Amino acid sequence: MGSNWFVRPTEMSEQRINEYIEGKYGKFGVDRVWHDTAVPFKEVIQQFEAWLMQRQLWKGGSLVGAAFVTCGNWDLKTKVPQQCQVSKLKLPPYFMEWINLKDVYLNFYKRRATGMITMMKELRIPLRGSHHLGIDDTKNIARVLQHMLLDGALIQITARRNPKTPAEVNFLFNHRIR
Repeated sequence: MGSNWFVRPTEMSEQRINEYIEGKYGKFGVDRVWHDTAVPFKEVIQQFEAWLMQRQLWKGGSLVGAAFVTCGNWDLKTKVPQQCQVSKLKLPPYFMEWINLKDVYLNFYKRRATGMITMMKELRIPLRGSHHLGIDDTKNIARVLQHMLLDGALIQITARRNPKTPAEVNFLFNHRIR
């Protein structure tokens, strides 16, 4: 699996994809290479699972020494299940829990951060790349996470799906960003 992959929208027309790119990034904002090399979601999931197994991060139906870190709950609570449904995939079990960095930030620093930019400003971490471009956001969120670890933050799972009814999510922190 390559280190930087874009997931190709499954049920979007070429015109709608172009409108989305131009609306979000401007006509010349994002290199069209992502569009030409983006991989369908099903294929990305298959290759991601192979990558997890090669690194022994996925064993016996659960992640081992690994967790998804997000900046908010929306991506894993809402969007990934929607994309799985569109792609006619069962929600993979490794999407059953995650760490919402905003909740960890609130509980560790005792300050509310509405998003990645707020956390970066408060921690004096300069933004790299384009905000809301997935690959750049991922790298910036990792930088926030590294800073928090150096400050002594304990990083714990903040949300977990009910195994019997995966649409039901239990939030594990009393103080959290809603």
